[in-house]
Amino acid sequence: MHRRTSPLLVVALAAMLALVAIPSVADDTAASSGGTTPAAVATKVVGNGTPASCTPAALARAVRTGGNITFRCGSKPIVITLRTTLYTCNTSNCKHVWQGGTPVTAMTLDGGGKVTISGGDARGIFYANTCEESFGWIDAHCDTQRTPHITFKNITLANGNATKTPPGFDEVGGGGGGGAIAMRGGRLTVRDSKLINNRCMWEHSDAGGGAIRVVGQVETTRIFDSTLINNRCANGGAVSSLGAPLQIRDSVLEKNRATGHGASSGAGGNGGAVYFDGSDQDVYVERTRIKDNSAHEGGPGVFYVSNDRSGDLRITNSTVVHNTGAAFWTGSTTNLFWIARSFVRTGSTIE
Repeated sequence: MHRRTSPLLVVALAAMLALVAIPSVADDTAASSGGTTPAAVATKVVGNGTPASCTPAALARAVRTGGNITFRCGSKPIVITLRTTLYTCNTSNCKHVWQGGTPVTAMTLDGGGKVTISGGDARGIFYANTCEESFGWIDAHCDTQRTPHITFKNITLANGNATKTPPGFDEVGGGGGGGAIAMRGGRLTVRDSKLINNRCMWEHSDAGGGAIRVVGQVETTRIFDSTLINNRCANGGAVSSLGAPLQIRDSVLEKNRATGHGASSGAGGNGGAVYFDGSDQDVYVERTRIKDNSAHEGGPGVFYVSNDRSGDLRITNSTVVHNTGAAFWTGSTTNLFWIARSFVRTGSTIE
């Protein structure tokens, strides 16, 4: 067995939170909503029926404060190329709850199968961070917030570039990443969507997620019925998780690349398709094809490290084949590198 450990990043907020007086919370329910009534989930429509009405500015306004968002851009497919990275605040006015902010519970962006949002290879597409001060804090525990619940459905996210954090914002932790979606805290669901040709930094020990980067989430990130193709980053060519549980189901991850070299003690190169570094968070891959991805170091298909061996990796009824470039692996499966409490393989083809 070939193993190389990767330290779990621990992000401390004590110094930042000590700068303000933050009210305490009485229980877990209050902790997730700051002890205030969450904002009602509004219904919003981008556009008035013409392609010209579906502007990047209109989309940014809709996304900023959450809601159930759809598009009226005409009958034909449309590409909206962003001028700035989209973001959703944690509260209705992007201010702390003790300054009048009301927690945002959800933001759902439904492209109806006709909308592509492009970063123009110049910027990341979407960013959310429960610990971003300018997005409003809900309480003293931004690192355990379960909201907002961000959902992308029936949409294409393409040509995002998160080699740099959006101007004026903090990174999501661990060096950043997430060419299409970068999130810290809250909850993420991606359903019936395509994430294509997104990227982030070429080399870094921990940064990653050519398409998706999630950090420090309590709720499981779900990627269902989606296609992630030709994304690339230092680690996790398609998906990178730092201390966030993952469930990937009925999806295709192909031709993604971990571009770094030197693994966790150098400049990355782990997890051609999927990268996880954490502790007791589990990763489930179900009815999914992971094929033709590459990594210079470990896990060209899947890289999973539970640093205290308290988390599980489960691959069920899936295909993990033709993933290349591994310098080290676990057991005889060169497509995988794992350190876990258990690795459960059921009804799957893994090389």
